[in-house]
Amino acid sequence: MKVIKKAVLSIGVALFWLALWQAAAMIVGNPLILPTPAETLLRLFELAGESNFWIFTALSLLRILIGILIAIPAAWLFAALCSGSGIINALFSPAVTLMKSTPVVSFILIAIFLVDRHTIPSAITFMMVFPVLFENVREGISQTPKELLQMSDVFGISWILKIKRIYIPAIKPFFFSALTTSVGLAVKAGVAAEVVAYIPDSIGKMLSDAKSYMEPADLLAWTVVIIAISLITEKAVHLRLNHTKRRVTNASDR
Repeated sequence: MKVIKKAVLSIGVALFWLALWQAAAMIVGNPLILPTPAETLLRLFELAGESNFWIFTALSLLRILIGILIAIPAAWLFAALCSGSGIINALFSPAVTLMKSTPVVSFILIAIFLVDRHTIPSAITFMMVFPVLFENVREGISQTPKELLQMSDVFGISWILKIKRIYIPAIKPFFFSALTTSVGLAVKAGVAAEVVAYIPDSIGKMLSDAKSYMEPADLLAWTVVIIAISLITEKAVHLRLNHTKRRVTNASDR
């Protein structure tokens, strides 16, 4: 019953915003300024019928995933190092603060001069995702139950088993929660990098072209694609987080 109510509520909310969009488009009365939802959806279907649509979407998603997949082990590694050494933490923390504070556009413009253009979206995705994951993994390490660590020392449990049986279960909820938050940022930052750097064969290039050639229906259609990618990736991570929570709960009840 709760699932049905939630579905009905979600549909109602979606219809509300679509109606608001339709009303705004009717008030403007010019599809060259603001297309209606139906016009945007029609253009989206037309684009989906072109082979380049799927190629560009796949390549953009691949670039974003590369940045995320590099950020994940890097965040775990540096969080472990900073948690184990006050000196490393003091040296490395300012860099993380710098990543969090610097506007993404500044990173993109700097990256244009430093790295190959095709690697910019992955690099920018990394810069957005890494600080979020790093801080949450480090928090998970600090929240690891001290009683379990003391017990493992008493029984002479190896570091490998400590990491596998104590640290990783304690860190996972923090990690997946951070990943859920950061994947949305990753998609937006990656596409923004493609727009500014004008990466060929990318969603960002199509957005830039739609703006240059004054094709608002294309602009909105590609925006819908970006939103869909962001929601799907966030939902996938959220489902994985719920699965992890259930496993932790079941293990603690045994």
